[in-house]
Amino acid sequence: MKKLFALILALGLLCSFAMAEDAALELSWDNVSEEAKALGSFYPIDMQESGKIIYWVPQNMAAQDISAIEAVGLLAAFATEDGEYTISVYGLANADGWQAYVAGLGITEENAKQFTTNGIYAIGFEQEEKGIDLVIIPVNDTSVLVYAFTPLHGDEEWDETKGAIISSIQVAE
Repeated sequence: MKKLFALILALGLLCSFAMAEDAALELSWDNVSEEAKALGSFYPIDMQESGKIIYWVPQNMAAQDISAIEAVGLLAAFATEDGEYTISVYGLANADGWQAYVAGLGITEENAKQFTTNGIYAIGFEQEEKGIDLVIIPVNDTSVLVYAFTPLHGDEEWDETKGAIISSIQVAE
């Protein structure tokens, strides 16, 4: 009986460690190669009382004129010359709270990835029907920053670039 209890306890501990590893995904700008870092620049977002957030964008993605784009909360947009790869950054508010915004997109614990990037809590979500990869960062109780990447499924280099961009999101010093 003691052996059975010890086995059950050991399995329980292993399962809790596995779940803790998934929940503790941490991205960091420190883990991006120096070669990649040199191929882009940082851009700021002033979040007033919450401080300034900065994020890296590769040099092959030019800043777009957002005054010509009709989109609620659009703060910045970047695209490759051919327009095949894009990044859009939104600052959105929801009076019902950021959790209501997330739930309104159909995001649940089962279909999202929760992680931190440079100590900032974030939620990753793939919107298959729209072909968009989203990263949502709660700024305060009612506001979020949303990074939208298209296409959802690009080549391996695009996946690495998205990873570097997401790993660069941090509070400015």
